[in-house]
Amino acid sequence: MKYACLCIALLLAPASLLADDHQVFAHRGASGYLPEHSLPSKAMAYAQGADFLEQDVVLTKDDVPLVLHDIHLEGITDVATRFPDRKRADGSYYAIDFTLAEIKQLSATQRYNPKTGKPVYAERFPLDGYTYQLHTLEEEIRFIQGLNASTGRNVGLFTEIKQPTFHTKEGHDVAKAVFEVLSRHGYGAEKDSAIWVQCFEQTTLRRFREEFGWKGRLMMIFSGSKIGADGSDYDALATPEGLKSLAKFVDGVFPNLPRVVTWDKNGAPHSGDFTKLAHAASLRVVSGVVRRDDLPPNCPSIAALHEGLFDVAGVDDVCTDFPDLSVDWLNTTPPPVSFDSR
Repeated sequence: MKYACLCIALLLAPASLLADDHQVFAHRGASGYLPEHSLPSKAMAYAQGADFLEQDVVLTKDDVPLVLHDIHLEGITDVATRFPDRKRADGSYYAIDFTLAEIKQLSATQRYNPKTGKPVYAERFPLDGYTYQLHTLEEEIRFIQGLNASTGRNVGLFTEIKQPTFHTKEGHDVAKAVFEVLSRHGYGAEKDSAIWVQCFEQTTLRRFREEFGWKGRLMMIFSGSKIGADGSDYDALATPEGLKSLAKFVDGVFPNLPRVVTWDKNGAPHSGDFTKLAHAASLRVVSGVVRRDDLPPNCPSIAALHEGLFDVAGVDDVCTDFPDLSVDWLNTTPPPVSFDSR
């Protein structure tokens, strides 16, 4: 895993590779410190040593791939104030109902609850501290490639295609639109392209491999629910047979954290056999999401969370809101975590 110090001023510091080659995937950038998916958040994650930066992608009304975690706009922008009459019957404002020009008029912030107006994570970057403009997938690619050019590093993309079944029902093909942008910028023509494309829907990943001829790496995300929007049965896909079937067209899996490790009432970690089965199918395993302000039930600390993931569950990589904490943990020998087994 490449290492850089925490300070953005040291972006030019040389990178080093860990012997065991664990990698850090920055979840929506350094979203524990700055508003998610903002370009400053991506720059901070880059400077903190992340190997891959995540882009969640939805489509606008005019079919432009937009970096946004949800298909809705109201949990992160001022859309309700600027376009009060554009909500649907369910009360939500959908990105697919707005052109890019309209979306560029919005001010985005840290994520908040639209019903209460309060931030989802109260101790993160304040809602009134900074606003930003939503950007396209193409704009983010140019930003990351610019940093790669100026630093000599090769930080990759971790591109999630959001809710393709929803987009299809709306008459839009988000998978094809994303593929076209990525291909235009040189991704996916080779196996070792600096990118992972991820999705909760295996049908979309199959399209990338079989219909689009994508040669780059693909990753199946596992939900905590049983069935995905495209009919993907996550429990069935977590079996030896299911993982072997996935391995025919994907290179890695992103299981929800409880599938790989949980903690008992004494704070001791316990893992199932998911990672072992995935490795037997030659699949790389990334898990998380690591959040120091939202630890899993009974997990005593951020160090214990990393230990549970890497030392107990045996995952390959970690996805995190706090890239510096994961980079630091992987680049040091953490003290042993003791558990009271009484």
